[in-house]
Amino acid sequence: MMHNSLNLARQPILDRSENIIGYEFFYRDSYGECVIDDPRHATASVLVNLLNQVGSTSAFGESLAFINTDGPLLLTDILRTLPKEKFVFELSESAKITARIHEAIRHFHSLGYRFALDNASFNPHYIETFSPLFPYMEFAKFDVTQTDIEQFNHAPNPYGKMKLIAQKVEFYEMAEAYEALGFEYFQGFYFANAHLITGRRIDPQYMDVMELFTLLQDDAPMEEVCDSFKYQGILALQLFQFLRSAHPEYIEGAISIREIIERFGKNALMQWLLLIIYSKSGTRAIDEKNSHAVFAQNRIDRMISLLEKSTPHPTEHQLEQIQLIAMLSLLEGLMNVPMESLLQTLHPNQEIEDALLTHTGMLGRIYAATLKLEKGDVNSAALLLKSYGITPEEISITSIR
Repeated sequence: MMHNSLNLARQPILDRSENIIGYEFFYRDSYGECVIDDPRHATASVLVNLLNQVGSTSAFGESLAFINTDGPLLLTDILRTLPKEKFVFELSESAKITARIHEAIRHFHSLGYRFALDNASFNPHYIETFSPLFPYMEFAKFDVTQTDIEQFNHAPNPYGKMKLIAQKVEFYEMAEAYEALGFEYFQGFYFANAHLITGRRIDPQYMDVMELFTLLQDDAPMEEVCDSFKYQGILALQLFQFLRSAHPEYIEGAISIREIIERFGKNALMQWLLLIIYSKSGTRAIDEKNSHAVFAQNRIDRMISLLEKSTPHPTEHQLEQIQLIAMLSLLEGLMNVPMESLLQTLHPNQEIEDALLTHTGMLGRIYAATLKLEKGDVNSAALLLKSYGITPEEISITSIR
């Protein structure tokens, strides 16, 4: 069961009026525990769970998302695929700040990406290590259980230009004392506990991700890259959810998965796949499919198979439409994305909208028949497709690839 469970923790960050300005998101493993062996894996897992599966709208809406970030991740172009207006990347006090990481932070800051110091300190070694990065930091977070509050009154304060966040605030008196020092934001059990977000885990297989990543590394033609998504429905599902979370402009008005991929581009797609690869590194049974992923792929494959039985020579356009219908239905059913929201974002043609909402037209009947088959109702599925010459016997042996 563990491979079916998605866990992610979040805790709100509030201003002086106790309005939520953002959430910090924390890594949790499949058991809901915070056991971190590899910081890069933990950061990638948080981002994949947040953007590919839960979705930014459900997780933090219009607020900011604070994410702990390890140094090596900053040396990739992965951040370039993330919306800079939505994220604040926190640097742990244990991060090793090399010249390359310093330059990466300077570069990303110049592009508008936002950073925070996590567990900032007046310790001389900390100041010496991190002060070269202070010009690029928008926030400084202080653990009130580890900070001598008198240092703010007597020690030189190099954090003056940053927005200060008091974290691990457990009592009103703590919040009051830090507010008097000029702290603008607060986080801790006094305001709210860390909340565990759980959901269905719908993961692509590791080898599928690597196969597509290798295609992109070899600079395969875009046609070949798009074709590979026909057989990797879970990746297409996660890509759509990621783009809804990070770049809705790439899916607005698109009429096929192919068009969405072409808009996103090969380089961005490769960085997104790299994020998934990092999220899987070091995990056990990384090439096992969980039941939700099997169900999702089965729906896509069954709908394609029924289309091929309903019309002798389906066009490429019809195949792309049925795959899109399958994927949108899965986003609603497995990822709890309201269909109304999906249709408002995508603006599909009338045929796709009718298929999803009223199950009319050939594509809509195929979708309705698939839902019946998933419940084991072969006779009702056969009735829905009778006008296309499909018999109950043919339906009962519908191939699942």
